[in-house]
Amino acid sequence: MNKKVLAIDDSKTLRMIIGKHLTPFGVEVIQAENGEQGITRARETSPDVILLDYNMPVLDGYHTLIELKTDPALKAIPVVMLTTETVKETVLKLAKLGLKDYIAKPFTRDVLLQKLNPLLGLYSGSVVPPEKPAQMNAAEAASAAAKQTILAVDDKANLLEQLKTFLGESFYFINAESGKAAMTAIEQKRFDYILLDLSLPDISGFDVLDAYLRSNRNGASIRKVAAMTLRTAQADIDRAISAGIPYLLYKPFSKEEVLNVANHMVSQQKEDPKKGQRFLTSKGKVKILECPGDKNARYRSVSGSLASDIVRELDDMAEEGLSRLVIRVGEGFLSDLSVTRKFIDLVDHATRLSLQVRLVADSDQALNALKQFAETAAIPTDTTLECALKAID
Repeated sequence: MNKKVLAIDDSKTLRMIIGKHLTPFGVEVIQAENGEQGITRARETSPDVILLDYNMPVLDGYHTLIELKTDPALKAIPVVMLTTETVKETVLKLAKLGLKDYIAKPFTRDVLLQKLNPLLGLYSGSVVPPEKPAQMNAAEAASAAAKQTILAVDDKANLLEQLKTFLGESFYFINAESGKAAMTAIEQKRFDYILLDLSLPDISGFDVLDAYLRSNRNGASIRKVAAMTLRTAQADIDRAISAGIPYLLYKPFSKEEVLNVANHMVSQQKEDPKKGQRFLTSKGKVKILECPGDKNARYRSVSGSLASDIVRELDDMAEEGLSRLVIRVGEGFLSDLSVTRKFIDLVDHATRLSLQVRLVADSDQALNALKQFAETAAIPTDTTLECALKAID
């Protein structure tokens, strides 16, 4: 007989997440949206475990727990509290009422399964089985074929549900709550784009990125990746930029921010899906590369592509017989050492291609930075784009 879990929580999304995690183990998840309804459902269904939210309208978790533990027919059912109240005094108060355990919100799939496994016998051993990608039925397969696919990787289930709400109408959306699950999904499915948390608990997000880029079945490209991170995680941000990831989504993000990144990724592929030339613009037969100083999305995109897409654009430029290149450097663009190194390598690459290069320094700071390195100090440098275009023409 299948195990039954009663999920009492006023959040429909959270109840759906619980069902998503438990149904693959053959667990029937019964739902209730408040304490009063939960007590009624418990009497009707006799669940094996009750998951009880602490903060709810109508009847909160504390008073619901009292009702459950004073009812002779229900008091033996283990109750696990879902709560943000992890203060020792609160936990002790609940334990005295007969609470079996608690799970702090927000929680991951692994935490939920680890807490419930001793009560339900979901799996053997001490390691939580990785999540298996859901199998598509015929209707889902047809929908996937009609839409571009996007894989979202994060260990927070509520964040993945949020992303699905934002993107589910425009993309065929798949999520993975761990690096291992992401690896499995990449091996089995085709993904056009990936939204990737950089701080996964089991496998580095950068290892997942490598696996995605090695997946040639779908033309995987760094231009199709957006990294999700905290604004304060400077080490991850720097590494993402160094890796060439062109888009960063800072948590917590809004629907507008997510859609802006997704639409930008799609529009850039449509502009030139073969070459993806997004960075070099043309003025007659002169190519221009703008390197902005402001630390905005364009800065991140350009600095993150110096060693990848922009290099390929220079190669394409040389193959087309074009030889004149102007690179405009904004104030502060070369303030980051890793960006500076890639910029110097890019200039050196242009020189080896026998391109005629002129630099434009937008400020004294940019000019001084360019004069510090032998590779850039030897290149003619102007203070305005107009002067550079006139000189190189």
